[in-house]
Amino acid sequence: NKIESIPDAYFGTSYDDTSIERAIEKANIKDWTVSKVQPEDVAELLAKGDVIARFAADKAEFGARSLGNRSIIADPRRSDVIHHINKLVKMRDFWMPFALSILEENHKDYIENPKNLESPFMSISLSARPEKYRDIEAGIHPYDKTVRPQFVSKSYTPAYHELISEFFKLSGVPALLNTSFNLHGEPIVDTIADAVRTFELSGLDHLYINERYLISKKHTKT
Repeated sequence: NKIESIPDAYFGTSYDDTSIERAIEKANIKDWTVSKVQPEDVAELLAKGDVIARFAADKAEFGARSLGNRSIIADPRRSDVIHHINKLVKMRDFWMPFALSILEENHKDYIENPKNLESPFMSISLSARPEKYRDIEAGIHPYDKTVRPQFVSKSYTPAYHELISEFFKLSGVPALLNTSFNLHGEPIVDTIADAVRTFELSGLDHLYINERYLISKKHTKT
């Protein structure tokens, strides 16, 4: 029998709008602002350098990689976001490489893939194109210039694809820096309560929930 590969790894929990709204109401947000936003609004914040936690309406990822639905995302052109995430979010003072979420249809402009390999799970390393180093600098391993990419498909992850597409319109780069939404030593967040707690304890600028709600700390300009 032929073994079919799985197209995605989104087998975890999802939450509807009602449960999200209830969780936001229960959260201690007196020092935060809550607003309704569109993907293009979030893309603008990313393009200006803000670091954002994304808690998607879709199911959570299964496995060791954070694939956009429970992720911390940032502008891959900015090497300074690596220090920001390590110091204020991951609470670590050592270096670890971050990964890249890139639109599937544009990945060959930035990544060498002569064998036409699929990479939906951040499980393989490929070389970045030298002329594109600066565009995706934060997602490249500085020693060997490789990338451990997630090719984001419109078919399987339409909302994440839309957000990256909006960032592409603003920046000219069809990719986002992606790392897992958790504090160092803790598992990736699963519930909205996990997400709010991690947001509270970290230096994250914004928490983007269900493609419509943006929770921001008041010191952060939106």
